[in-house]
Amino acid sequence: MGTRRRDREEPLRASPDLGELVPSGAPPASSAAHDGLEFRDLDLSGLSARDARFLGCALTGCRCDDLDLTGARLVDCALTEVTATTASWRSTTWQEVTLESFRIGALALTGASLTRVRLTGGRVDFADLRDTAFTDVVLDDCDLRDVDASGARWTRVRFEGCRIGQLEVSSAALAAVDLSPSELEGVAGVAGLRGARISDVQLLQLAPAFAAHLGVRTAG
Repeated sequence: MGTRRRDREEPLRASPDLGELVPSGAPPASSAAHDGLEFRDLDLSGLSARDARFLGCALTGCRCDDLDLTGARLVDCALTEVTATTASWRSTTWQEVTLESFRIGALALTGASLTRVRLTGGRVDFADLRDTAFTDVVLDDCDLRDVDASGARWTRVRFEGCRIGQLEVSSAALAAVDLSPSELEGVAGVAGLRGARISDVQLLQLAPAFAAHLGVRTAG
């Protein structure tokens, strides 16, 4: 019984179905449909691809400073070695997507919906994940310095070997969210952790925050 319950809580892994890709010498465009294209080693800084659609595409080695993907939809896509000082990817939809070896200063995913997504080997200085909907998402070996997940709705999300600085979870709704395999320095809005799994070490580290939330004073 315990094994079956654990299996149900494990997030499904992303497995993009990429066919034979066609190199694209032109950048993605707003409201355009991009199918089976590879965007490689392009400077996409300052461009707009708002409301664009990406199906079975790859974005590799691209510079994405201020690339605007607001409202874009990504299905069966792989993003690798993407770098950006700021990335405005609000209200995007991700399904069967991998994001690997990325470096982003400020990432805005506010209101985004991610389903069967895996983020691996990346660093984000500030991640705005407010009001996001994550289902079957894995973050592996990521360095996340400041994360605002206020109002987030996460189901089967796992942080594996990540380093998390400050995590804000006020008004979040978490179900089968596993933080225990990662380092977690601090949490704001600790009531929002309901439905998450943390380790014994994390519990001790967060004890002052829990005490403050409960109005408990310690002697000494």
